[in-house]
Amino acid sequence: MPSRLHAMVLHGVFILSGISALIYQLVWQRALLTIYGSNVESVAMVVAAFLAGLGMGSIVGGWVSKSARAPLVLLFGLAELGVGGYGLISLKLFDAVGALTSAQAHGLTTGTLVFLLVFLPTLLMGATLPMLVAQQVRNTAHVGMSVSRLYFVNTLGAALGAFIAARWLLGSYGMSGTTRIAASLNAAAALIVLLALRKPAAESADQAKEPAAIAGCEIPFRTALLWSACSGFLALSWEIIWSRVFNFASASKAPVFGYMLGSYLFGLALGSLLSPQVLAQAGKLRARLACWVMFSSVMGFIVAPLTAIFARQLFWECGYVCVVIAGALIGLTFPLLCHAAIPPGQNTGSQLSRLYLANIIGSGAGSLLTGFLFMEWMSLHLLSVLLLGLSWVWAEVIGRFALPKQQRWLPLCLMSVSLSPFQSFYERLQYKHEFAHGMHFAQTIESRHGVITVDTSGAVYGNGAYDGMIGTRLEPKSWLVRPYFLSAVQDRIENVLVIGVASGSWTQILVNHPQVKKVTAIELSHGYLDLIRARPEVSGLLSNPKLELVIDDGRRWLRQHPEAQFDAIVMNTTHHWREFASALLSREFLTEVKAHLKPEGIAFWNCTESPRAARTGMEVFPHTMMIMNHCLASNAPLEPSRERWKKVLAAYQIDGQPVVAAEQIEGVLDFLKNEALPVPGDMWHWCRRPAMQAAWGSAEIITDDNLGHEYP
Repeated sequence: MPSRLHAMVLHGVFILSGISALIYQLVWQRALLTIYGSNVESVAMVVAAFLAGLGMGSIVGGWVSKSARAPLVLLFGLAELGVGGYGLISLKLFDAVGALTSAQAHGLTTGTLVFLLVFLPTLLMGATLPMLVAQQVRNTAHVGMSVSRLYFVNTLGAALGAFIAARWLLGSYGMSGTTRIAASLNAAAALIVLLALRKPAAESADQAKEPAAIAGCEIPFRTALLWSACSGFLALSWEIIWSRVFNFASASKAPVFGYMLGSYLFGLALGSLLSPQVLAQAGKLRARLACWVMFSSVMGFIVAPLTAIFARQLFWECGYVCVVIAGALIGLTFPLLCHAAIPPGQNTGSQLSRLYLANIIGSGAGSLLTGFLFMEWMSLHLLSVLLLGLSWVWAEVIGRFALPKQQRWLPLCLMSVSLSPFQSFYERLQYKHEFAHGMHFAQTIESRHGVITVDTSGAVYGNGAYDGMIGTRLEPKSWLVRPYFLSAVQDRIENVLVIGVASGSWTQILVNHPQVKKVTAIELSHGYLDLIRARPEVSGLLSNPKLELVIDDGRRWLRQHPEAQFDAIVMNTTHHWREFASALLSREFLTEVKAHLKPEGIAFWNCTESPRAARTGMEVFPHTMMIMNHCLASNAPLEPSRERWKKVLAAYQIDGQPVVAAEQIEGVLDFLKNEALPVPGDMWHWCRRPAMQAAWGSAEIITDDNLGHEYP
């Protein structure tokens, strides 16, 4: 096969490899977080495990590429077969290992288990780039060109994988079907390589057309290792910041991360594609590298405020364009660094693997430091300024403190006026076209778990989505009738589990129930505790001796406490379409909840008008009722009692005050007269199981695999 055709086919195969790799990353990350918890600690561990496997793989690939006799293209095909084979069994393997270990997994144990589960496939993935670069350098003798082309096609494939998985695959085929499609892509790539590219490329005049390699190296290799780590740290840190921006703007819609990641990867691919043009320019490569680091940091800084402006003036989705541009500028760095530090020769693949490993180590540090530490103590605005400052210092070091004045002062000018672009930042993202100058949140809490906002009416929002109102007083026609309704169907409620504290209103109501002796409350984000402390309506909750408050993932806590039994498990869960919502609505999770109920215990969770969520509850529990938008379920028959409910309400007090005025109790009890199917727009009703069955009996149930409504 002619050399140019051989290279084109190989590049096409590497696109397929990139697509499948990103699909696996999205699916495996979700599967592992479902098993080991979706809190930020688990997220950091999963990301670090992926990066560690890729880094070690790059070293293996570099070591293999040092052998002049190694059939690198053939080994690439075998690696693709290995990844695809593992992909086919991966989810079942994760479930089996999770069933044995999730109850005991904590901290570093979780990280170790996740690393072992993804070690083999990520090792094979990481080995492919050094091997193929070494193969291309054998043909072209040009490091920068080889890295830029291969990095371009593989990153372009990864971007396509992110878009395709978020937009079509996960919603249509679930996680298991999506992994089978990814494995098919691996098999196709391997088949093409083993059949069409098994023989070396034929020598041709095309090779003479490649740009000449730069003689000598401008940057010492050890220095390049440090700079590659810096590049990875900044690239991953900007990604974390942008993830928060788009997550908040979309109210935590699951596909948005895939779209943002795909936009970023597409930008990186464009940057890599453009790097040969930068290499062809006259002048010192080191100075050009410093300039692009400076420009990329400035663009990375303004992505967030520009997205907020777009949200107000146009559409927040326009921010993806900013991510593409910033990614393109960042994507120039790695190929330029490789060309400035690695001479063409037998050790090209090995040296590239070490630079790649350094980049991955920096990325891992960015995930842990920025995502886990910096976001805990800094606002998004302050963190953006910090990253801009670090980028400026790094660019000055690269340019040996000889950058042109206009480039040197641009970051400093941005830092000095940085408050202006971030004024009313979260308000613009949340209210969008309804934002008006002068609108401000009453309270904004930022932590590594996300952003909590409270408007002037007392409405609470978690990561841009409505979380409820702060208040506990019961009145006729009040939506707070739902937590109080438990007493209408249950004679005795002493031990209660609450999953999701949020504003604290429901937990405050339940902990003050006249019969309740203990409430165990599980909350993922400790930021809500700061909110509760500042609100007199619920601040007494934190000092109530009947409350045990735990910061953890609810699903993981249940697995780690198999002996715990409750009279009631209550979940005023988030909107059914939000990211990770199906983890609290799936058949598997409700089965776990069912196992923690006493024989006559009740489960009560918010379906947020989803027929699928209600249908899933009927699948798991033999007895169900619908109370407005909440499903009430039990292993024992359910029958509301007006007299029992009236007796409990009359004795109900919070902070020494009755929860409902005596003259309004009858108005609240009249809710029992509204027996009809609750429907969107007219939720002030309740109904029994036959009505639920007639309305929603044919709806598809929600499972851990199909992810419910998260990927429409």
